[in-house]
Amino acid sequence: MFVNGYIIQKYVDNGYKGVDGSGFSADSGENWYLNSVEGYSEEFEPYFDKEICKDEWYFEPHTYVGVCTDLEYIKRYISVSKKLGIKYRVLVVMTDIPSPTVELDPSMDLKFLGFDYAYECPDNYSAVYNEVPFVFPECKLNENGLFETREELDEYLLLREKFVDTHPPYTLEAGNFTVFKVYELNI
Repeated sequence: MFVNGYIIQKYVDNGYKGVDGSGFSADSGENWYLNSVEGYSEEFEPYFDKEICKDEWYFEPHTYVGVCTDLEYIKRYISVSKKLGIKYRVLVVMTDIPSPTVELDPSMDLKFLGFDYAYECPDNYSAVYNEVPFVFPECKLNENGLFETREELDEYLLLREKFVDTHPPYTLEAGNFTVFKVYELNI
């Protein structure tokens, strides 16, 4: 797998610690949350649009992951988050998609969280978060609301494929999903 980069997410204590960051409910975290905060969007949105969100319009599916490769940008996000009293998490993600990639400092304090299956675009809608507890309750998730191993995730993907083949179209979300190996960065 390739080390693709960083995701910063508003912290929510809901038992799920994956990449889903749509922020559509109070129960889910929001990725890149300062981009919509008045007075701060001008600082963060231009870089986001140019370097992180470009996948949605410029790349074929499964060729680019919408993540950040600039740790200084993440540090600025952290600084403003602290100033505003916003709790946050920084994720490091790996996928089988070759772009972008980032080199990690070996001294970084990383904690393995698990495997997720989500959109490769920056809001990272997660099928694991949104489907497994409701449609596939027989699938075992770890204490982070993710699959502990790639093998467990692959078993779920087989069940999901079978479900899609035997149910009406769009019963489950369809989109450019990919497998994420997720770590939390203590920074």
